Parts: sequence; C-alpha cells; structure tokens
Amino acid sequence: MNRKLIISLFILFASAMLAIGRFYDSRLEVYGLNITIILSSFYSVFLIAILLTLKSIKLTPLKFIQYLLYFSLIVSNLFLWTIYDVQDYGITKFINLVLITIPIAVVISEKFKIEDRDFLIYVLLSVSTFLLLIAVFSFSSLSSSRSGVLGGGPIVLSRWLCFGSLILFFHPKVKRFKLVFALIFLIMALFTGSRGPFLSLFIIMVIYLFINFKKIFWKSVFVISLLVSIVLISGLHTKMSEFETVSRVFMNVSEGGMRKSTGRSVLYETAINEIIEHPFGVGSGNFDMYSDRKMYLKNKKLFYSHNLFLEIFTEFGIFSGVLFFIYILCSIINSYKLNIKNRNNDYGNLLFYTFAFLLLNSMISGDLNDARLLLVFIPLMSIKEK
Repeated sequence: MNRKLIISLFILFASAMLAIGRFYDSRLEVYGLNITIILSSFYSVFLIAILLTLKSIKLTPLKFIQYLLYFSLIVSNLFLWTIYDVQDYGITKFINLVLITIPIAVVISEKFKIEDRDFLIYVLLSVSTFLLLIAVFSFSSLSSSRSGVLGGGPIVLSRWLCFGSLILFFHPKVKRFKLVFALIFLIMALFTGSRGPFLSLFIIMVIYLFINFKKIFWKSVFVISLLVSIVLISGLHTKMSEFETVSRVFMNVSEGGMRKSTGRSVLYETAINEIIEHPFGVGSGNFDMYSDRKMYLKNKKLFYSHNLFLEIFTEFGIFSGVLFFIYILCSIINSYKLNIKNRNNDYGNLLFYTFAFLLLNSMISGDLNDARLLLVFIPLMSIKEK
C-alpha cells in the first residue's frame, strides 16, 4: 500500500474516532454489532502502520513543548493515581487521550502534508454534515428538550454544528451557497439549547470583524442588515423563541430576563480552591472527589470544571498546567504569523479562527476528552507550505 492510500484511510478512521471520542461505546450498536469495535480496530491498524514508518522526529520549539506536554500529562497522571483514587470516568478520559488524541496529533505533526490537512478538513466537515442530517431527522426531540444524537450530549452536537458552520464560512473552495448552509448549521445548533459553542462562535466572528474591519466592513453591514430584516419581518425570532431550547441559548430573554445558571462560577471557584489545596494535581477524573464542594458536585453530576485550563491544573498539576498554557500561547502566536499574516495561505482564516473557536469553547464547556479537536487542530494549523 502506498503512502497516500494509508494516510487517507487513516484520516477516515481517525475522523470517526474523533467524532465518537472513545474506543468503545456501548450505545453505538446496530443489529447486535458494535460499530466502535470495527472503527477502532481499523484505526489501530492504520495508526500502527504509519507509526512504523516513522524513522526520525524533527523537533521545532513548538513541537518540543507539544511532546513535553504529552509526556507530562501521561507521567504525572500515572504517578498521581498511585496517591489518589482511580475513577472509571478518569480511566476512560485518560485512555481516550493516550489512544486517540495524542496519537492523531503526533501523526499530523510528523507525517502530514498540505494535501493531507485539506483532506482531513473535508472529512471533518462531512462528519458535521452527517450530524446535521441526523439532527434534522431528530428535530421533534431536539426542539422539545435538550438532547443530542447518536448517544452524544447536546453540547457535543452543538460544538460539531458550530464547527461545521465555521468550516463552511471560511473554506476557500466552498463558494456557492456557503452562507446559506452555514446558517442552517447555526439554526440547528440553536435547537440543542447549548450556550457555550454558540457564544464561542459569536466571539470569534466579532474578532474576525475587528481584524478585517477595513476589508469587509460594508459587506458585513449589508449581510447583517439583510439577515436581521428577514428575521424581524418574517417574525422568525418570535416563532423560534417559543422553543425552550432556543430561548435557553439567549438566556431566556423572551421570559423577561437574563436568567442563567451560576453553575460555571461555582465550578471555577471550586477548581481554583482545589489547585491551591492540591497544587500537584489529583489525577484524571478526580476533580469532584477532592473538591471542597464534593456533595454539591455529586448531586449536580458535575465531574469536571468546564474549563480546559482549570481541568489540567487541577487534575494533572501545576507543571502540566503551565506547559499547556505555554503551548497554547505559542500556538496562537505561531498560527497568527503562519495563517493570518501570510496572505498566500488560502486556508489561513479557516485554520486560525477554527482553532480560536475550539480554544474558546474549551474554556467554557466540556472536558479534556471533548477538547480532542482542539488538540488535533493545533498541529494541523502548524503545517507549512513547502
């Protein structure tokens, strides 16, 4: 088998693993056959095939920090588990990190070329489109209560839909009806009732308008005015606000206020207290077990801090947390130079703003396993044109 075929097949199965987020999921069973067993098996075969061809590693400063971070996360967690408890949730999260996220990121860093990057983006967009179609067929359940599809939760579905919308909007080779399809993705994301991904996407678009103010100001004014006019004249805003899930995204404004949960602030405060109490970490999955609000978190079924930075600091310790902060900071600087300042990079906007969206979203929703797309996108956007 030649290199191109192996890489292409790896991308297909790796994308499936990124979508599922775990090696085995009992919920994905069709006619008594578990799909994840098949997908994870093929993924493992092609991953090993690629890693066996890896003869040397060319380190750059960013890759050195990347691999040092991976090493720190693995070693610190294994050590901390000898001191603190080991939970099923923590084991699952750690296994997914070691067997899915890190290997895919390493393959991208060491073996990917520009054409491989572009193909992976197309495949991930296809995953988003597939989830969009499933969401459309499940509209009755989505519109009545917060729910996901294929066993995933509403936050996961909303993240993938917003991700698809962003890819469509910035993709240089998608020209016709891109705004229409991007809007369809956004509308369906609203019906998940999840605020985090939608808020992250809104902030990213504001940043995009600010950076490209002179170039797209009048075009943006025209498009936004047109969309607002259509929504107001058609009465679409009134009809959509009748759905509880949509109303929740906008903080229940239709009910006369900005009602919102204080859960996030409690989680962040709890995480900071835990970092002070256990600066070297408590091990993967043990955030709730060693917090000062253990019973509160247990009753609310909150197992992580909904902030990737705080999660790494609390569970993997200060050293891993500082490394992660440096890695993200260097990635932002590197991506801005490589993808925004470089006018010859057609995929520059797509890579930079998608990364920024995934980063922002990881700071307000989800856990380390949910951040797998972010950790994969960092090396993906660092691939240079040759």
